[in-house]
Amino acid sequence: MALFRRKTVEPTEEPVETVEALPQPPAGDDQGRRSVQTYRDYLLSLVPPLEPFGMGITDALGLAVCENVPSPIDVPRRTVASFDGYALTASSTKSAGRPDKLRLQLDRRPPIPIIGGTVVSIQGGQELPRGADAVVSENHMENGEVVLSQPVRRWDGCTLAGSDYLSGESLMENGEILHIGLAALLSRAGIDRVLARPRPRIVVIGTGNGHSHEAIPDLDVTARTITAAVHARGFDAWRVECLGDDRERLTQTISDQFIRADLVIATSDRMTAGGYDPIAAVLHTFGPTEFSQVAMAPSGMHGFALAGAGMTPVLMLPPGPAPALTSLLCFGLPLMRKLAGMDVNSDRLTGRWRHDVQPDPALTTFRAVKCIDAEGGPQLTVLDTGDVASLPLLAVADAIAVLPPGEQAIAAGSAVSYWRLDA
Repeated sequence: MALFRRKTVEPTEEPVETVEALPQPPAGDDQGRRSVQTYRDYLLSLVPPLEPFGMGITDALGLAVCENVPSPIDVPRRTVASFDGYALTASSTKSAGRPDKLRLQLDRRPPIPIIGGTVVSIQGGQELPRGADAVVSENHMENGEVVLSQPVRRWDGCTLAGSDYLSGESLMENGEILHIGLAALLSRAGIDRVLARPRPRIVVIGTGNGHSHEAIPDLDVTARTITAAVHARGFDAWRVECLGDDRERLTQTISDQFIRADLVIATSDRMTAGGYDPIAAVLHTFGPTEFSQVAMAPSGMHGFALAGAGMTPVLMLPPGPAPALTSLLCFGLPLMRKLAGMDVNSDRLTGRWRHDVQPDPALTTFRAVKCIDAEGGPQLTVLDTGDVASLPLLAVADAIAVLPPGEQAIAAGSAVSYWRLDA
């Protein structure tokens, strides 16, 4: 008798989606420079949000939920006392103040249900004992008795079951950021997990020279500035440094980050002789790449790539702490917020100029400013020259203000967009 076996099927690998080239970038001006807004929109079009998954509410703090969250129960679940005091039966207080005050005995070992004409001690948030339908405050206690000069209405001093939310009502909306108050509300409704996008993992590549001067290390200022700015915005960031003059090692260092990074931000601390940027020299090896000059100051060459099989976005910032920081705020921060499923515009604030300011005719520029609390909202004043490339000025500034290009002076009282440096 013949023996039959299943035909061996060779395992096949799933095809890996790759991108041969990036979409056509927006057109530039007569000098090939793209505007800040068009370049920002272009980069945002290339990066999708991260996939959401279920996580505990403490892990999801600060993240955007990815679905409406209805209450599975009435909140509160049962009728509870609104404050510390004494629970009683409202009908037993009808004679209070007619004409004399009513005195009710405190029952220290209350039966269930409570007996009319007595009160029992209760704490705020505690479920009412059976038979009680009102709560009075501790101020009514005199010499071991609760003294009332007027009747108590039913449900006075109580938070009724379902008075905050009924079963099925929405506690959070899709896209809303989970904060501590919402976490408390969800917990009260018995919800301990939500569907949310994870906090993006950001790797900052630094190419400082690592040299020392008189035993003091020559630190990579740009990489540290960018890493600090990412942390200040609530994202996880790791700084990885590699000498920019070792191209092979730099390429390998960047490649090693793709396994853990949702976004790689590549920085150079300074331009080398001849204008050589070590990041720009290797960026094309990782995948489809686009380089841009942007009509902004301070500025420099911007680069972007979708790298490796996972198409990890790689953002190359211009060399130097000031150009890199302003570019991070303009382009890197919106990318991080989109990855997290957040509003890409909500980090930029609006105030008003305290004095006239002169913009550049063709470039978006930035000023180091102080924010002054005033009636009608914050007012901004430029610090000295306002040069964001001056680290001493940046160190005492509250914010960086954005000046759109224009020929005319911006008058005092005009609206201005800015980013806080302390958040």
